Amino acid sequence: MLQLQPMKRLFLLPAVVLCAAGFLVLAKPAAALDRALVYGPKADANILDQPLKIAGIIPVNSRVFFVLNGRVIGSAGAQKTKNKKATTSAFSFTYKKTLKAGTYALETQVYKSGEWSDKTSQSITVPAKWQRKIDGMQVKTSEWNKLPIGIMIENTPDARPQAGLGQASVVYETLAEGGVTRFLAIFPQATKPKLVGPVRSSRPYYVDWAKEYDAIYLHAGGSRDALNEIGKLKVRSFDALTKRAYSFTFRKCVGVHCLFTDKARLQGLVNKYKLTTQNAISQGWIFKNDVPLKNRPKHSKKITIDFNGRTYRVDWQYDRKTNRYKRWNGGVIAKDRNTGKQLTAANIVVMRVPKEKVLDRKLRISLKLTGKGSATLYRDGNAINVQWRKASASARTKFYSKATGKEIEFNRGQTWIEVVPGTRKVTYR
Repeated sequence: MLQLQPMKRLFLLPAVVLCAAGFLVLAKPAAALDRALVYGPKADANILDQPLKIAGIIPVNSRVFFVLNGRVIGSAGAQKTKNKKATTSAFSFTYKKTLKAGTYALETQVYKSGEWSDKTSQSITVPAKWQRKIDGMQVKTSEWNKLPIGIMIENTPDARPQAGLGQASVVYETLAEGGVTRFLAIFPQATKPKLVGPVRSSRPYYVDWAKEYDAIYLHAGGSRDALNEIGKLKVRSFDALTKRAYSFTFRKCVGVHCLFTDKARLQGLVNKYKLTTQNAISQGWIFKNDVPLKNRPKHSKKITIDFNGRTYRVDWQYDRKTNRYKRWNGGVIAKDRNTGKQLTAANIVVMRVPKEKVLDRKLRISLKLTGKGSATLYRDGNAINVQWRKASASARTKFYSKATGKEIEFNRGQTWIEVVPGTRKVTYR
């Protein structure tokens, strides 16, 4: 066999031959050299996040080679260790090319001091589709966990009907100040409505929710507490009132109800700041399919939430045929300005939190969202008593059945989280 001499700037080693086609030919292994212990990815794993990262353990002062479907894709050396008695050390390798959907054979082989280990072989699969982390919908695997976009949206009567809410995966609604409600809409990065808004200012608890999703957060200023929270939690903030982000919004008129963004501007934002290939570091919920029509209740019960009188009263009425909840706001059908269609949701969570604390003369408030509390999940035409839990400001809020203690399942599709402070009235009839 052809013997190649080591070179300072290349990883080619003795007994390694790279043929013209790019395949690796290795010398007969020496059984005494330990094989690579690959702990990521696991055998038969589904590869969802790319680029592909390979990590594990190999003997100190050795090098491991990686072969994918018979073709060399690179190598990695054992990381340095301060423990002089150590016999093994960690390695890590990132394959920067994007893998297409399919099944791949991944092999590793360790080289040290003229000897080769036995090969390790395992199968990995890149699925063509996977459920999206934030709403459970089936999408291209490349889109399942991209950084979502969170946008603050106004809800005064002058702002209605808002644009874009119908295309969000998750919408949070609660009080912002003076009894006025406001929304945080979480959009998959691949879903950019033709118009979104009116865009408004931030409050600290909305910042916490945006952080739960590791979201790109678009807002127009904010309270001092909100801006401090953005810095504290290191949120990817794009404040439309600053030079960093003003070009990603525009005004349709004069006044506070006139700031919007759109599909082209949102795409420009993620392109400029190189956010299109990053994966979200966040936890997801558990999702399921809708129950069949025959198993759905035949009632059309309505959820009513009294945030602050008729203007900010919210109604959700169950529709058995579609298995969705239809929204009214202030006694009027709530529509998406982009489509003219009534807003609907697959899941409604009414989340009870302690009474708000008024902070200043503008009647801005603070809400306690960490710890645990009671909630009701409305899903498939039924009301389910649940408990919400949130360990810290940045932790994901999870929901658990009070009957079984297990984490609750959501239907795939849009979810609205109605955060109701204090003893405000909520009816279901």
